[in-house]
This record gives sequence, C-alpha cells and structure tokens, in this order.
Amino acid sequence: MNEINLNQPRCYKIAYKDEKSENLVITFTPSNGYFLYHNDLQASKLCIATTSPNYYIFNPGTTCNKIIDFLKDKNFKNILFIGSSKAGLASLLWGHIFREKLSNNINIFALSFSPQTKLYPFNETLYFPSYHVLWSQITKNQAMKTCAINYGDLGTILKNSQLEGMIIYPKNNLCDSQEAMRVNAPYIKLVPIDYSLHGSFLPFMKQAKDDDLLRGMVTKIFANAQKDQDIQATIPTSENELFDMIKSIQTPTIEELCDALFFKMNNKNAINNFNKVNSLGFI
Repeated sequence: MNEINLNQPRCYKIAYKDEKSENLVITFTPSNGYFLYHNDLQASKLCIATTSPNYYIFNPGTTCNKIIDFLKDKNFKNILFIGSSKAGLASLLWGHIFREKLSNNINIFALSFSPQTKLYPFNETLYFPSYHVLWSQITKNQAMKTCAINYGDLGTILKNSQLEGMIIYPKNNLCDSQEAMRVNAPYIKLVPIDYSLHGSFLPFMKQAKDDDLLRGMVTKIFANAQKDQDIQATIPTSENELFDMIKSIQTPTIEELCDALFFKMNNKNAINNFNKVNSLGFI
C-alpha cells in the first residue's frame, strides 16, 4: 500500500495506486482502512481516510488543492468520487469542490451511498454515535464549528452545483431517505433501492453475489461492529438477518457500476444523441 504525504491536515491519510489509466477513483472510507483500494476498478485509485470522526468537513478546500496539485501532471480524463455514509457526504462535498476548481477541464462524477447530508445546525434525524461525537467537537472547537457552518449542509451547497452525481439510498430506511431527499441539485440523481439497511453499499460488493463469500463478509462486518459503534447502530441483530437482507436485492457490482459510469463520462455526447434519436423512434 503506497501511502503518500501531501502535507494535508494530519487528520487525513492518503494512499495512491497508479494503474496507468485515464480514469481515477477517489474513495473515502466510512470506518477503517482504505475503501476499495484492492478492488479492480479499471482505474488508478486515490484513497482517503480520516483518523477522527470529522465527517470529512475539516478543511476540505485546502486538502483538495493539495490533491489537485499532486494530480496535475497525471493526465486523468475522468475522476469518480465514491463514499458511503459519512464518506458518502465526502464524495459529494469534495466532488463539488473539485468541480468548482477544475471547471470543465475534466469529467467528474460523485457516487454516494446513504450519505448524511445535514450536519449543521444540529440534525436530530442522525442517530449515529459518531455524529454526536462530531457535534461535541463543533460545540467546543471554533475551527470545527466554522467548518460545520461552511460545509455542513449539502442541500445548500449542491443546490446550484454543476457537479454530476448519484445518491443511492434504501427507500425503506427513514433516516437515509430523508437525508437523500434534502439534496435537490440539478445534476444529482437520487436512486432509491428496495432495501432497508443503512449499508446500501453492501449489495454492490462482489462478495454479495456468492453465498459463501457473502457469509464471510457478513461475519467480518459483525466482527468489525465490536469496535465501531456506527456499525453496531446500523446492522440487524443476527448474521442470518443481515445475509438475507443483502441477498434480497439485485444490483450490479461496484466494479460493473464504475465501468458503466466511466463509459458514460467518456461517451456523454454520443449517449445523449443515441437517447434522443431512440426516443423519436428512429432506432
């Protein structure tokens, strides 16, 4: 794992994996490790983790500038931001910042699973233990409060944003549905799935398509829950129930979804033209 130091704020850790591709995936981890670092996404990867429950709202503009400077000579044509839960907020927020700073020089898309979208003012809907830790920081630390005021309401930030993206959320989860529907942005598509678990990313994992691998993944999730209160708060009481919930929904794998999104980014004009001609009945 190739960790890099961009002189970013100390709360952020960054790893970079060069795959000699014109595509780049930037991921944010909701808990431990580097999200999707080992997945075959047909793209180079820049994976970001935070060592504190700051929901990635601490000085994101400064960190984005450092990442953009690092990437400037690498000739990427497409950047896909991916995150889930608090990291889903990050994929939208940091994707928006990149879109503003890079203008139309590069294709940018944000893929967000079950994001929390309103952190400030206090959001009573958010039951996650890490949110209450974050709120404690906001009330005690002026720098953190300033960041919360500036970056803590995605509905406002994205209202007129040019960022293209997608929010995937479980329509049978009241909290996640409310958080997703706070975002009414011109180029952000809301995609509800027939699912109730906060971990809406789980059915997209390759392991979810094989019963034996899924059993192993579920066991690992329950093991991780012993040291992560947010996971404890969002999973059912038994491994069998979680297995059945993930198994019940049909989705593409994250690899298939990323491949399709990169294809769309590279062929946007051709796809739009095809859809127009097809809708008129000429194909």
